[in-house]
Amino acid sequence: MVQSIAAENPPLVLFSDMGAGYLDMFEEHLKESQIIVLDHHLPVKSEAPNIIHINPLLHGLDGARGISGAGVSYFLAKSVDEQNADLSPLGIVGALGDRQDKGEKKTLIGMNTIIEADAKRLGLLETHHDLIFYGYETRPLARACAYTTSPFIPGLSGREDKCLALLKEAGIELKNEGKWRALRDLTEEEKRTLFSALTKHMIYEGCDAEAVHDLVGTIYTLKGEEPWTPIRDGREYASLLNACARMGRPSIGLSISMGDRNEALKEAADTLNGYRRKIGEYLDWVRKADRIEERSHIYTLVVNDDIDERIIGVVSSILISTGILKKYKPIIASAKADGELIKISARATEDMAKQGLDLGDVMMKAAEPHEGRGGGHDIAAGAFLPEANQEEFLQRVNALVGEQLKT
Repeated sequence: MVQSIAAENPPLVLFSDMGAGYLDMFEEHLKESQIIVLDHHLPVKSEAPNIIHINPLLHGLDGARGISGAGVSYFLAKSVDEQNADLSPLGIVGALGDRQDKGEKKTLIGMNTIIEADAKRLGLLETHHDLIFYGYETRPLARACAYTTSPFIPGLSGREDKCLALLKEAGIELKNEGKWRALRDLTEEEKRTLFSALTKHMIYEGCDAEAVHDLVGTIYTLKGEEPWTPIRDGREYASLLNACARMGRPSIGLSISMGDRNEALKEAADTLNGYRRKIGEYLDWVRKADRIEERSHIYTLVVNDDIDERIIGVVSSILISTGILKKYKPIIASAKADGELIKISARATEDMAKQGLDLGDVMMKAAEPHEGRGGGHDIAAGAFLPEANQEEFLQRVNALVGEQLKT
């Protein structure tokens, strides 16, 4: 990609949410261009007079939880013109898409709170505490439950029929005066009943009892968007954009972000439906095929081309966040990518990071000796490397993780 950019000899190149791990490559191949890197991932050591690198990690700030790539881009846009503060909802959507709602009651923290304050000051955002379902305002209950993939609910996400059965068994009325009810229509008593039913279901499915608490948190309502649309809720908007990227339709997500509320929105909704089905199918395959291998310090999942490399990270996140993996170990998943390469997606928990684990550092150190590149955050990182070097790479990752957690 860098070589194709260099061939055009552009005066200015801006890398957004990427580039920190490739500064040395830019220095080598893009000497004639001015470069701006807007990133929040672990950087390699490299300095060049033609590169401006804006990264919270260079200033002692938390790039994994306190600000997303969208947030870094927002601050640049606001510096260019203060009126660009009206783009603050996109900064919020980016943070939620990166699951940076790590504060109490799943609130945003760090520099994200500055973006949140801008959005509220302009009347573009309001927040409240509730159950977090996809389609909080817009979807019938069973569909909202089935459409919820972050957090993923094994046995329910992607299965509207199963959600319908659970709601009926819990005694929750699905209609009122002939009209389907949404989550926002439930009484507090009904919400408690639903939460209890979901807790029992997730424990039965083998999830950690704490995983169900991911279903409760702060709702981010984008007031500038029309009610009853899928981009009124910040997490819903993020899911929509994420699906477009993962399904190879990034231009649709870009169109929505730039203001298209007609055809692009409809196409994105269809794309999201296909994305959910794929995730459900992949998770069923992983669990039934018993493809997860436990090593001394890590779990590994080698899927070859059975799972799309654009979605392997999502599958890894679900496996680590729902408590399906019972041991205190990160998961390292690999899928085939283009050009005889494999894509590695590594995921860990917040508790592991507190104990000293930094997967971004592990990926960077493990990939380099095997003709690869790696990096990322402490609990979510990745790498690309030749397929032939896969086993040696995994062995090195296992050793590095063991060293970090031991220390």
